[in-house]
Formats: sequence, structure tokens, C-alpha cells
Amino acid sequence: MRLIHAVIVTALLHGSVALGQTILVHPFGDEGSLVGTVIADRVAEALTPLADLVLGPATAPASVPPFAYQEGYVSPLALLDENGPFEAHGAVLLRDASGADLVVTGQFSSGAGGLTLDVVLAARDATPTRITLEAATGEAGYLAQQLAGLIAFRLELGRPAPVDPIGLSGSDDVLARVATLLAGGFPGEAVGLIQQAAAQDLITPRLALYRDALQAVQDGRAFPDAPAIAALAALALLQDDTRTQAYFRQLADAGLPSALVWLGALAEDGGDLPAADAAYAQAESTFPYGAAAAMAYRASQGEALLGLDELLTSGDSAALLTVSLVTELAGDVDPYRTSLQRLSEVLPTFTWPFERLSYLAFDEEDALAAAEALIVATRLDPNSDLYWTNLGWAWYLLGFWDRSEVASVRAIEISADAFIASYNLGLVRARFGRLDEAMPPYEQALARDPEVDDEALFDVENAIGEVPDEPALRYVLGRLYEAEGRRAEAADAYQAFLDLGGFGAPYDAAAERRIAALTAPLPPIEIVDGVITPLLGTQAAPTPLHPGDPLNLEFELYTPGDALPARIDVTSRVLSESGEELVVIVQTIEIPDNAIGYVVQEPQVTLPDDLAAGAYVLAIEVDSRGGPSVTAESAIEISGAPSPLRQLVGRNVVLTSLAGSRPLYDLGDVDTPTSVINAMIAELRSAIEAAEANLPRIEGGRFDGLTGGPLFENSTAEDVEAFLAYLADDGARDFRVAFVDAYAQWALEGGVTPE
Repeated sequence: MRLIHAVIVTALLHGSVALGQTILVHPFGDEGSLVGTVIADRVAEALTPLADLVLGPATAPASVPPFAYQEGYVSPLALLDENGPFEAHGAVLLRDASGADLVVTGQFSSGAGGLTLDVVLAARDATPTRITLEAATGEAGYLAQQLAGLIAFRLELGRPAPVDPIGLSGSDDVLARVATLLAGGFPGEAVGLIQQAAAQDLITPRLALYRDALQAVQDGRAFPDAPAIAALAALALLQDDTRTQAYFRQLADAGLPSALVWLGALAEDGGDLPAADAAYAQAESTFPYGAAAAMAYRASQGEALLGLDELLTSGDSAALLTVSLVTELAGDVDPYRTSLQRLSEVLPTFTWPFERLSYLAFDEEDALAAAEALIVATRLDPNSDLYWTNLGWAWYLLGFWDRSEVASVRAIEISADAFIASYNLGLVRARFGRLDEAMPPYEQALARDPEVDDEALFDVENAIGEVPDEPALRYVLGRLYEAEGRRAEAADAYQAFLDLGGFGAPYDAAAERRIAALTAPLPPIEIVDGVITPLLGTQAAPTPLHPGDPLNLEFELYTPGDALPARIDVTSRVLSESGEELVVIVQTIEIPDNAIGYVVQEPQVTLPDDLAAGAYVLAIEVDSRGGPSVTAESAIEISGAPSPLRQLVGRNVVLTSLAGSRPLYDLGDVDTPTSVINAMIAELRSAIEAAEANLPRIEGGRFDGLTGGPLFENSTAEDVEAFLAYLADDGARDFRVAFVDAYAQWALEGGVTPE
């Protein structure tokens, strides 16, 4: 079944396309099989002898350099969704941001009917072309051969070399995984995989090329045979900006314009502003995205946004996207709007500019413009609950009530968590007196997010101003006020509902009950036995406590009345014996509906690192927002020094073994840190071989000059203690990671310790 759709041949024969010699073959999406990556690599391999420069799936994604934004950098490709790189707009964006002459991207799939490759060709100064190739099961190599031939024909490059058959195991499996690791920025892991393949006699000429390029970078040698692989590997393997820039200069000289932007970013990141100025100036004169990136760089240095008019008329997607983000950041609304409008014309299937145009329209209270943008967005992404939610609100503002209801219903069908759509749906129904249909979505919204949305409450109040005689809106207002703890206002709203005639069963009787409950004296609340228990994580903290301990405070709240308030404010204090406030933290806690007792564990306080040994007091004040309050105090004893292990346990930071992901410590180990450190050293020793194969040489810092093997073999208890202190000082919470991975990353970053 070797077919090429006839319509595609026509497009290839009659399309007007500028010739080019720089080709990017992006990894083909393949639902996780990696066959698409092998096909893409075969295509790149077949074209390499014919073109000036070919980037395959290992390097094409990294051909797009980031531009300066806020305090860091952002890639234009970051705004694509997961399928974006395989769509026409993704191919065009990749082409414009890289400066390549032709970008090839697409999707591979297999089924009972055979193999299919849906491809997009985005050539310079040409409309993207879609191609569908088909082959019998087991003939993936044929797809690569046909695609390479079509591309070579289109660019008048001559006939590509024959493509080897593609298998699903052996060297092709290694090839796919190596390319994927390199594309993801993991050259060290790719080196280890190639070494394993060599031991199994699976090295092909293509794998040898990857191996030799990676080795050249590790040795500090130029590698003109594959400048893109060398430059990409240098980004991750080298800590020396000057050496890394040399590889990107080699790539720029080979014909990839975006390498100039990489040079500017690398120089700026390394603090060499004259070199950054020179690189960005060269990029600016080379291609539109280079000019946009140069503008973003100068803006990050405090300079004015120059050259906007030329960029806005360039028709270059990457330049327009950059202008959009930079002008939005600068608050320059007119070029921001123009860049979004131009981007929506250049990339009409890209949802992002339509989304941003809708936000801008809402900000300017232009509901019609918001609706126009969101109509397109919902067509492009019909499964986005966000777009349907916002379209429903735009229709509401325009007075198209039926359309508003339909759009909000669609958003909720897509996601039950679309609680803003639930608010919108309830509002449009309540506005027209359909209280029995309005309350279910309001209750659904409150169940999904108990903290009443301020805008939703304002919308109800605004609707009452427009339709003051509608009782359903007053009932909704009472329910929202009650959920916020505004008891008197809730009772007034329920009374207004009844005064306007109510609705009938069961809502009239419910309003009467709520008025009685809301106007009755509130029952007291109590902290059972006045006990506050300091926790490390979810268990009682071993005593005495240490300076720096991150504590959760546990106490049981109780009421002899019908129910505890829905929301409480908890003020937690650490006091000296003389009553001096050392720490004060205020937090809002949600209480489950109809609870008469609740064990509170949410309040968090961190003891100061410099607390002297001695007696202190933990104090809690619970405020029920207009109702009764209650306080409690517990004496605590502080001793010793800050303990990194206690801090990690308290913040739920779990370091695991490499094999089996077993935690290397728990609460019971915090008072015996020596045994934990010994276990961690044993983990390092067991991973010496893997570390040597995968980690680059460390440049600078505590372990300067070491490779992975010696790092893991020679690390001492003092080193591990320094790592734990660094991790504890970082303040991160609630994550789990293999100890050896975290330790290696710390070492590569210099092995710094807290000051």
C-alpha cells in the first residue's frame, strides 16, 4: 500500500517555493512509540549530504533560542500546546524562530490499515504544505525514503541516498532514545546509552556520529561534521560559557541564524555584555526573530523598545510573538494589540493570540471584541473549558442570554471543575427567575471552590442593580454572603427574597430557616482541653524542638451548637517567656459543612533559626469572623541547633533510594542523623559507575574538576551534611526525588552551602 495522495503531489509540483539549504526535521509525534523519531532521523540523515545544514530530531527542538523576558528568558515554543509542534502554526513558528529555510514536522500513526505519516512542510516565504504518506505495516523506512525524496525534489537538491529499513528494537530503539535524550537536554544520559549499545555491538554509523560529537564536546574539540549536535551537547555538558559559545559560533557559521541569538543569550547570562551586544546586533541584521530578540534584550537592559514598526509589519510569527510578550510586559497597549492581531493573521490556527486578544478586550470592557476572539478560540480548541467559560461571560455582557447559557453548560460538560462557568450559568438563570435551575450550578461552584469568588459576588450585586425586583437574585446573594461568613448581610438578603414574593417550595421555607439561624446568637467555639500539638509533617514533633523547625500546629475545634463556622481565621504566635511576639502568622481555614468538631492541622509556623535554648510559648487565636473567638497556649522547650533533617521532614521533602524509591529517612530518624548520612553515602557508592557514565566534569565550586565517578566515590559525611543544609535552607516543600540525582545536581551547581 505505497500511496501518496494525489492532491499532495499537485501541491508539490505547482507550489511557488523559495529554494533553501537549511533544513530542520522535528521529531514526529508518534503516541510514545518513538518510531516517529526514527523516521525523522532517517529523513535528516538522507538529506544531510545534499544540504548546507540539516538538523534532525535530536537538535531541531533546541534550534529555537529563548529571548529575554522579565528576570529570565522564555522560548517562543513555550506557548504551543502539546500538539502545537506538529501543527502548521507550530512548524511556521519553528521555522521563523530558527531562521531555517524549511521545517518538517508532523505525526506518525499505525493501525490495522497500515502506517500513516501526516507531515507539514513550512518553507521560507511559502504557505505551509500538508502531506499524507501511507505504507504497509513494517515499512516505516519507506515513509522516510518517500519524504526525503519529496523534500529533496522541492528544494532541488538531487536524489537522497537510500534509507535503511526501520526496526522497533536493537540499534533503532537506541537511536530513538538517544535522539529523545539529546532533544530533552540530557546528553550525559545519551552518552551512557551509547556506551551500553557499544557493549552490545549495536553501534551504527548514525549512532557513531552522535557518539563522536558528544566525545568531541567533552574533549573541547570542534566538530564540524555535526555542529548542531555539538552545540546542543555543550549547553548541558559544559559549565564554561566561552567554550559553549564557540560551538554556537560554529553552528552560526554553518548557516543557522538562531545560533546568533543563542550566542547573545549565553553571553548575557555569563555577564559579558559587550559580547552579548555584538551577537544580538549580528542577529538583528540577519533575520526578523533575531531583531525581536535583540529588542527584548535591550529592553531587559532598561532601553526603549526600538524598531517596533518594522517588526509589526514583518509578518514573521516568532518576531510578532516576541513583540506581543515584551510590549505587554511594558504596558504598551497599542503595539501589543497590533502584534496579536497580526499574529492571528499569520498563524490563524494558533489559539494563543485569540486568547490574549480576548483578555485585552475584557480589560477594555469591549465584550464584542472578546466574543469575536473567543468564537475563533473555541473553534480551534473546542475542548477548552476556559474558552467556553469566557465566551459564555462575553455573551452575558452583550445580553445574549441563551448563548451565554449554552457556552457555560459546554464548559461544565468539558470540566466539572470549571466553577467560574458554574457561577456564570447560575447567574444567567437566576436573572430570569429560574431559581430551581440556578442553585445547582451555584452549589457546584461552592463545592469546587469554597472561597466565594469575589467577581461572582459582584456580578450578582450588579445584576440586582439592573433587575432589582427579581427575588431569585436575592436568594443567591444570601447564599453567597452566608458562604463568606457575612451573616447579617445574608439574613437581609434572604428577607429581601421573601419580601419580593419568594419562589415557593422549598426555597421560601429554606430562607426562613436560614434567617432564624443567621440572626440567632452564635454558639461558642472551644479548643478541646486547650491543647496545641506541634507537628513535624503530620506527626507530633520529637521534643525538645529545635530552632528552624517548620511546625504544623494541631488542635481540635468544637462547638456545642449546630455547626462550626464555615471559615475561621487562625493567628499563630511564638512568644518569649516575657510575652514578646517572635513569630505571627495569620491563615484562613475552611471547615467542612455541618461539622461540630474538626481537627485543625493547617496552621504553619517556622521557629526562627537564631532562637536561644529555653522556654517559649505557642499561642493560637481562632476568630470565627464576626462570631465568638477562642484562644489557647502551650509551653514549648527549644534546645540544640537547627537540624536540616528535621526541617526536611517537616516540609515533606523526601529523598529516596535510587533502587525502589524507598525513603532514606522518616520522622523516627531525625534524632539519629548519622545513620541517615551513612545510608546516603552508601547510595552514592552504589551509583559510582552510572555517575561516571552520565555526569560531566564539574567546573568550579566545591568539587571542581571531578567527574561523576570520583564525585560519588569520594564524597564525605561532611559533604552530605552540607548538601542537606543547602536543601533545607532552600525552603521547598512537598516534593520527592532520588537522593543521588539531587546530590549530583547540587554538585554540578557548585556544591554551595547556606551562608
